[in-house]
Amino acid sequence: MIINNKMKQKNIFIIGGIIIIILIIIGVYSQSGKENGESALSEQEGISGSKTAFSVPEGTVVPGQGEEGISEEVAIPVNVTNAAPDVEAKFRSFDISAENDKFVPSSIIVNSGDTVHIDFIAVDKSYDITFPDYGMKQVAQKGETKILEFQATKEGKFVYYCQSCGGLDSTAQGYIIIVNK
Repeated sequence: MIINNKMKQKNIFIIGGIIIIILIIIGVYSQSGKENGESALSEQEGISGSKTAFSVPEGTVVPGQGEEGISEEVAIPVNVTNAAPDVEAKFRSFDISAENDKFVPSSIIVNSGDTVHIDFIAVDKSYDITFPDYGMKQVAQKGETKILEFQATKEGKFVYYCQSCGGLDSTAQGYIIIVNK
């Protein structure tokens, strides 16, 4: 009887050890797979794992002031002028409105180095406009205009959105596309 109990304890100890080893192997394997999966997902989702930064689409063209024939979703600059004497960079001014839980127009395209000026207008209710990759946010009450201004230093296609409308899950979002000249 004593021998039988010792054998049972030994068997339980061995089985327990095997189960622990199996769990460790599964944990290591699943962590490795998760890391590989996250890397692939990060590349698909955006630049350096960001959910709001992407590569510039091939063939992206920066529109000039008053340019016609561009998609209604692309903002045409209200004003384009030299940012400073003897530099290639431009000062580009845009009007973006928020209405019916959408930004209109929703895409802004500029060259790297340009100074971007946005007059942000909340038409039918209060909205915010959040540029997470540039650390900017402005809140405009219904009928109010707010100004955002920054130098486009990072090449890429960056999402901006209305945090109070649902953030990245809302329909109130758009893109600032910065093309490297």
